[in-house]
Amino acid sequence: MFIGIDDTDSERGLCTTYLAAVLMERLSPLGQLVGHPKLIRLNPCARYKTRGNAAIALELESDRIEDVQEIALQTLLELSDFSGMNTNHGLVIAPRQMPQIAAFYRRAVTRILEIDEARRLLDREGIWYRGFKKGRGLIGALAATGAVLPDYTYELIAYRERARWGTPRFIDEDSVWRADGLTYPRTWDTVDHHNNRIVFAPHSADPVLFGIRGSDPQAIQEALDTIKSEPIERSVLYRTNQGTDAHILEGSVVDVRASESYRLRGFVAGSPQSIAGGHLFFPLQDVSGRISCAAFEPTKNFRATIKQLIVGDELEVYGSVQDGTLNLEKINVLHLADKTETSAPLCPQCKKRMKSAGKGQGYRCRNCKTHAEGRMSRLLARNLETGYYEVPACARRHLSKPLVRMIGEKVHCSR
Repeated sequence: MFIGIDDTDSERGLCTTYLAAVLMERLSPLGQLVGHPKLIRLNPCARYKTRGNAAIALELESDRIEDVQEIALQTLLELSDFSGMNTNHGLVIAPRQMPQIAAFYRRAVTRILEIDEARRLLDREGIWYRGFKKGRGLIGALAATGAVLPDYTYELIAYRERARWGTPRFIDEDSVWRADGLTYPRTWDTVDHHNNRIVFAPHSADPVLFGIRGSDPQAIQEALDTIKSEPIERSVLYRTNQGTDAHILEGSVVDVRASESYRLRGFVAGSPQSIAGGHLFFPLQDVSGRISCAAFEPTKNFRATIKQLIVGDELEVYGSVQDGTLNLEKINVLHLADKTETSAPLCPQCKKRMKSAGKGQGYRCRNCKTHAEGRMSRLLARNLETGYYEVPACARRHLSKPLVRMIGEKVHCSR
């Protein structure tokens, strides 16, 4: 059977992944857990998400269906925050994976879905479920049970002892930097080199101590063994769609819709402009239309790359659309336009700069009496290359593929 859980945490605390970690322990006497549990990130534009918009799925081999349902429900009731304004719990137990649920998962990662759509599918297929309050968590719980991951990564999440929840975390930062040095690029987004900070630990009151992301479980374990911290109550290695660009849709400017994420190809149609707060904007043009692209202040050093763009540069841009603007996650510079500078011509004899001879009369050298018709142009070097550029680790969305994973491409990693 496939057990899906979503929307059990709140801004104040608790965590759906921790609930799943405890549930796995409680279910182990009832059957055999199959493979790694899945940590599934859904559409990052969802309006009512709590923190990372994650759902969890477990696969269990057991013939004690009613016992599994009872323990799963009891664990959800015990380890959920029912006081959260935007917390609407969902629990789904499906007897098998189904093509229609796999399709539902793909839509839940890229689109905004309604609760009624999830309920109709659950009822039509006769799937056992429980939804609380508005039941919005049924969307993620159902999607997680159907998640098929052609591309995937891993995250090991370490959890705090319960007595320490809500207190400052103790993590030895020097050991985190050592762990990163030993395991990068098999692990990533543990630290942010450019902004000189660790980024793998939350600051909220939830049970998570830290999470180590990577492509190699052995490297993740090596990093865990290197990091010194407060005692760890338990840890779980999740298989996940994080770092895969699963949320990105292909499209043209005319096709984009709010609260969805796209890869668009076009040309820079205006110089990047900065506004108050350090946010940077430029227009991208394709054959179908024009859209504003934004590198907001939290993207830090990524904005220095955007400032180098000029009119005529050909790009692929990746990001989500909100309020008619595409919020950039990364760009791929396909072709650089020529950047030129014009000036008065040089005298061929004395090599000094000529002066204007008058409107429409060209240029002349007053000493040598030489004459030239127009200004001279020279090509300027660009402080930019073709290839991929990304936001730093401190600004990366969970689903956005880091450049360290883009094997065979020309990349300029943020570190």
